[in-house]
Amino acid sequence: MSSPSSPPARPVAFYVHHHGRGHANRTRLLTERWATDAPLHVFTSAPESFRDWTASKLHILPPDVSPDRDPTRDLLQDQVLHYAPVDLPGLQQRMAIIADWIAEHRPALFIVDLSVEIALFVRLCGCRTALVRLHGHRDDPAHTAAFRLADHLLAPFPPQLEDAHTPNWVREKTTYLGTFSRYDHRKETKAQCRQQLRLSAVQPVVTVVNGVGGGAQVQGKWWEVAHATPGWLFLLVGRVGVFHDPTPPNLRYIGFVSDTYLYLKAADVVMGSGGTNTMMEVGAARVPFLSMPEERPFGEQRCKMEALQRLGLTRIVPEDIKPEEWAGLLEEARNMDVGGWDGLPALSERFALG
Repeated sequence: MSSPSSPPARPVAFYVHHHGRGHANRTRLLTERWATDAPLHVFTSAPESFRDWTASKLHILPPDVSPDRDPTRDLLQDQVLHYAPVDLPGLQQRMAIIADWIAEHRPALFIVDLSVEIALFVRLCGCRTALVRLHGHRDDPAHTAAFRLADHLLAPFPPQLEDAHTPNWVREKTTYLGTFSRYDHRKETKAQCRQQLRLSAVQPVVTVVNGVGGGAQVQGKWWEVAHATPGWLFLLVGRVGVFHDPTPPNLRYIGFVSDTYLYLKAADVVMGSGGTNTMMEVGAARVPFLSMPEERPFGEQRCKMEALQRLGLTRIVPEDIKPEEWAGLLEEARNMDVGGWDGLPALSERFALG
């Protein structure tokens, strides 16, 4: 705490990318555990992810995309920026909002999750930056420039899950946050979760998770798999896509729910893609995990799941697996040893960067 005669603490800012919910979830958890008395500010063009948020002041940015303009046409290859569209009013306005705020408030640190362009822009505004760094092959000019100019690199995972190909200079500059999720303090047992969800205590259950930012878990596939695997109950949580009729009796379309922990903990096996939040929430529930990484830039999800597989905490499922092969795969997976999660360092309850 500052003394009455000391100047007020300079603010700390967070930039939160709009795609999916992973960036927002991470920011919410970090601001909850921020250990200083500095005022916290969040800048984002996805305010719906902070609708009930009171831990920091929210600044709503205009989007850097336009509904009548394909953003993929503005992507740059092998340059110092990934995305820098010309004549997009929203982009110009959002940069002006950030620059004006920095000039007025002189933040002590600006944490960027996740945008190379914002990290470089904030650094050009004379502000110390911390850039969240995800998995994948990120040795392109834009990432290299942002990594070198950032004061801190933040990895939202423990060092044991680092990519094998990450160079030493990047590792040495990285603060590994460890494991953390919004479910870290949940204590319900598998039996209690099944009771709350009115599920059988003995029937094998697989929960299929598909997040907001995902798209690889094709729902028609699970209709076929459920038909071929009548001994298992399939719960489809998140984006469920097109309903098929008639629905097999062992397939339930759950859809989006605010509390997915009950469905994770109730399962014998969880099936998901390779999102960081999904991975950490499954880890918090200590449930066997099968993964089918989605195609993402820089091979992010594939690299992440390969690192998790090295620790024996997931098995990557081949994309060409046949419906009739799932019964054997699930039986093997339900016996997976999840104790490896216990040995991974966790994010501390009070956290701050020096």
